[in-house]
Amino acid sequence: MKIWISVIFLVLPWIIWLILRKKESTGRLLLAGLFIASIKIFFDSMGVLFRLWHYNLPPSHHHHTFYIPWGFSIIPVTTMLLIQFKPKLSPYLKAVFFSLFVVFVVEPLFHWFDIFEPLRWEYYLGLPFFFTYYLLAYKVSKIDTFADLS
Repeated sequence: MKIWISVIFLVLPWIIWLILRKKESTGRLLLAGLFIASIKIFFDSMGVLFRLWHYNLPPSHHHHTFYIPWGFSIIPVTTMLLIQFKPKLSPYLKAVFFSLFVVFVVEPLFHWFDIFEPLRWEYYLGLPFFFTYYLLAYKVSKIDTFADLS
């Protein structure tokens, strides 16, 4: 069951993003998404390393250092969609929404699915991290110093 939940959480956000994305901003959004995925995977690994939480994943049922659908799909896609929609809305307000949504909806959902297991971690401790992740990704999405390589 966990494997199918994981497949759905890995694939479905990208399908939704492909349908809803602003096509002329695809590169900019993907850059922000890749950036936040890199940060998320790093901090996930640190959390597991310091035994703050772990992931219970098939097929091995060993503790993994990060959860691929979480770091490479759910977090970056949610970030990219928030950056794209309502672009005039304050990024700080969006960062608050993003961090509250992840910490009080998504993390408890993964805990309920028995994928995420907080050990020495309370959900609310993630609020400043996710707030910062969003603002950094937003900043990366605004980079406009690219020049043609040819």
